[in-house]
Amino acid sequence: MGSLDRTREADTERVGDPHGAAFTAALAGMVRGHKLTVTMLSETRFKVSAGPGSRALEIEARPRQDDGDRWWFCWSGTVWLCEADNPTDALVQIKGALRQVGADRGVSWVAS
Repeated sequence: MGSLDRTREADTERVGDPHGAAFTAALAGMVRGHKLTVTMLSETRFKVSAGPGSRALEIEARPRQDDGDRWWFCWSGTVWLCEADNPTDALVQIKGALRQVGADRGVSWVAS
């Protein structure tokens, strides 16, 4: 059963930068600690929702070129949230966006 024990690398993006993976893991852990549902999509990307049947946000950690390639969190790869070394700021924004069910205020929603 070796094939069942392997990680499904074909289903995820591999970034290979341990900084991005560490920032993402820290934020995902904080989000889980606030009783939100997290689905990891790759080392640096996850989907978060308030629970089954609710809308979800896709959060990603990426280097931001216009900030000296420092790591930042963003929504769906397009809207910058905050520097990745400030996960509490990202958590506040995520929780606020999830409370705005159905609101379209610049937040990219992902169907869950």
